[in-house]
Amino acid sequence: MKDIFSQLSSIFTRYNFFSAKYLCTHETSANRFSKALNEAREYFKEHQQLKIAPELIHESWSQNIAALESYFANQMNENFISNGVVNSTMVFTNRKAHKLELKNISDAFDKNVAEEIISKNLNAAFLSGKSRRSTLINSAHHLHHLMRFEQRTGRKIKAIQSVVEFGGGYGNMARVVDNFGTCKTYSIVDLLLFSYIQYVFLSTAAGNDRIAFNDGVSKVNTRFHLYPLFRTDTPTNLRGELFLSTWALSESTRATYEWVISCDWFGATSLLLAYNEHWQPWHENELEESLASNGWLIIKETIPFLPGSYYLFATR
Repeated sequence: MKDIFSQLSSIFTRYNFFSAKYLCTHETSANRFSKALNEAREYFKEHQQLKIAPELIHESWSQNIAALESYFANQMNENFISNGVVNSTMVFTNRKAHKLELKNISDAFDKNVAEEIISKNLNAAFLSGKSRRSTLINSAHHLHHLMRFEQRTGRKIKAIQSVVEFGGGYGNMARVVDNFGTCKTYSIVDLLLFSYIQYVFLSTAAGNDRIAFNDGVSKVNTRFHLYPLFRTDTPTNLRGELFLSTWALSESTRATYEWVISCDWFGATSLLLAYNEHWQPWHENELEESLASNGWLIIKETIPFLPGSYYLFATR
């Protein structure tokens, strides 16, 4: 570990991969945000009486959900990434690891390509206050996951046209994948409150006509589909070539994990998972054994600058 962090001294500020030329204009983003927030709050009013099965909510998240629900309903603004709960639970902010990830990205991607993937469809509000650094660190972190997937499996993100993400945070991984320019359908499965936040963020970043709830009004140009999860006994025909979940599935309940397994990873032929060995709903080696018994080729590797964390890539 000491040797890894000693590399930091050789990494210079030229590794940034942010370009203001890809930002939305303030007027465009403000209009999109206002419209999306109003729509999401209307959806909230219509569905707030629906009860989410308690076995889907990890006890450690109960307090965060209550705080975020109040924030979403009463205070949410364009600088929401700076909100304490959002910033501490949905945003990667480890600066030492970030510098190493930037170095790895610089070795794998052309600078102009990385700039577009990281910067496109952000806006000034998402980059104001302490959100500025958090947003860029988080975006590089997401790109790093995709980079390692490509390097270890040999499969290219640009060749994947449909993705199912479990636990989408505030929606930034979806934006990053979309910026590769080839994904046609990106679906996010999450608890309802987080679906609201994803709706607002992705509507602001990509346009109000490109995102919809799965039970809402169909839109001609929809690219992002939100699937709020209420129960584990609900059948789903959701399908995607790539299933990804970075820490979210491992921080979920056992019932949630078993539901994903029962859905056969939504028909995916590739998996991109990241998790911490100290917080996971599966028993030791259970995940790997389950995948291997069902014909998956598994690649597991430590994330050396994040102690206790692993990538698990699988293909079939």
